[in-house]
Amino acid sequence: MTFDLIGWGALNVDRLCKINDFAPIDGETFIFEEKKSCGGSASNTIIGASKLGLNTGYIGKIGNDPNGQMMKDYLEKNNVDTDHLIIDSEGETGEVLGFIDADGNRKLYVTPKVNDKISNEEIDREYIRNTKILHLTSFVGLNPDDPSINTQFELLKELSSKVTISFDPGMLYVNKGQSFMDKLIKYTDILLINETELLITTGLDDFEQAVKQIAPLVDILVVKRSTKGSFIKRQKEEYNIGIFEVNTIDTTGAGDAYNAGFLYAITKGYTLEESGIIASYIAAQSTTKTGATEAIPSIDDIDIDKILNSEQIIN
Repeated sequence: MTFDLIGWGALNVDRLCKINDFAPIDGETFIFEEKKSCGGSASNTIIGASKLGLNTGYIGKIGNDPNGQMMKDYLEKNNVDTDHLIIDSEGETGEVLGFIDADGNRKLYVTPKVNDKISNEEIDREYIRNTKILHLTSFVGLNPDDPSINTQFELLKELSSKVTISFDPGMLYVNKGQSFMDKLIKYTDILLINETELLITTGLDDFEQAVKQIAPLVDILVVKRSTKGSFIKRQKEEYNIGIFEVNTIDTTGAGDAYNAGFLYAITKGYTLEESGIIASYIAAQSTTKTGATEAIPSIDDIDIDKILNSEQIIN
């Protein structure tokens, strides 16, 4: 079987807690609503891409526990191939404890568990070779002896010339330092990063200078800029993409949803600018319900031509 997109990253069950305001230092507050849902940055993107009609698969590790079964069932419900999920019979599935305030802002705390335990021998190379794009995200690497991060780099070195690599490093990888990020970017074709992460990666405080430093190192640079929209650059081609205004409930996974929209559009042959507009729309829609993927629309429920010609985008 061939795939449009395969994801590889942490698989977490998210426990999302709604609060009015974040507690101050040494203070306390209360949770007025709680919801459990499936998450993990790469899986959010893959589920979103699957909803948009791409043929998708996933590489990751779960425990033989209720959370692991919940994660597997949710991927399969969204038509993601799970034949290469790794089930650890003795470990526990990763979890994220998230707090969302009244304005939709969030704070996330990750417990990696078996996510950090993926060894080189557990990865099927042929599976990866049969996809157009391999989309990667970060692992925590809580214990230096845990293999997942090294496994990622070993496979990138081996396979990056054979498949297009998209990477959303997230703050976990960016905070590992510039030499770590340089090594990662070396193998990346499509870099999907937010503005704060870009500035930290380069050690610069000027956005344009940071773009000039990173853009030549990858085929496509995508910088997600929150309410300022996004910036996309490929060689001399560059675009500032606006946002779609919606009633935001929860921003959890909005960047992952953007990735899903962008990778969908690139795979389907849309222009760089069109891909950014589609991605911006999908990201906005993803914030209209609690949870990372619940509000991502299916391809049958949207009209791409209307999105591309919409007057609702705010620049």
